[in-house]
Amino acid sequence: MTTETGSASAWAQVTVVLVTYNSTLVIEDCLTSLSKAPNIIVVDNASTDDTCEIIANRFPRVHVVRNSFNNGFGAGVNQGMAKVRTTFAFYFSPDAILMDNAIEILVNTALRSPNYALIGPLLQRPNEEIELYVMGPNEICHAPISHFPSGPFSTWFIMGGFFLTPMSIWRKIGGFDERIFLYSEDMDLSLRTRKHGYGILIDPAARVIHSSGQSSRLTWSVRWRKDWHQTWSRLYVTAKHGLNDNVRYEAWGIVQKHFLMALLYLFLIRPDRVRGNLAKACGALKFLKSRKSCE
Repeated sequence: MTTETGSASAWAQVTVVLVTYNSTLVIEDCLTSLSKAPNIIVVDNASTDDTCEIIANRFPRVHVVRNSFNNGFGAGVNQGMAKVRTTFAFYFSPDAILMDNAIEILVNTALRSPNYALIGPLLQRPNEEIELYVMGPNEICHAPISHFPSGPFSTWFIMGGFFLTPMSIWRKIGGFDERIFLYSEDMDLSLRTRKHGYGILIDPAARVIHSSGQSSRLTWSVRWRKDWHQTWSRLYVTAKHGLNDNVRYEAWGIVQKHFLMALLYLFLIRPDRVRGNLAKACGALKFLKSRKSCE
């Protein structure tokens, strides 16, 4: 039988893992909200700004792993998780602030729910809107929740930026798929968690303030990379889990649609739209080439 743990006892069982990339705008507020955490590991994916210097100067107790190149989000999380020695790990996005008692609530929920691999908080935007996405057992796309939950509930999807996990289960599942550089890695993790026979739980009593999309500066190259990987990763996960028998046709449709859209916006002199559509088309084209090389 499990017992309720207090704040200090809960924190002692948890290591917080973060992955940063040019996160100077958010990292100080984020780590300040984690001031009670005795164990924090930051994996920095080759930031070119002052992210690591801010951490070293303001938060000297934080253990920073500085990569010489950007390994991707999932690989960075796995790298941090490999160093965890506590019972639980809590992955936390740097563009967020942890609210009081959230860890205590999540740890107690995890102790009462030993067959759950991923336990997530409720996300709240700075304007107080709820950011919560769910997915059914036979669905391939997550969507905003339609009714506010009154208590903890089981789901088939959890956002990759915020979850508590028992390390014994995380190791069995195998962490994130490192072929996925960015996007849809949480979809893949959620699907594999269920296939391993473990549950996914959201406890809305634990709250996080999430400033979505501010974990790194949106330069031209970052925008290209996000659009490219968002397209490639979704197609990869769809094919990996057999979620669409016609994924090749879907990919060709994306190539044709977005190349045509890029030409249209080139004529309209809309360089931002040209970039976005070209990135999506190129991501789908790369998926098709990689699929062909594996056949």
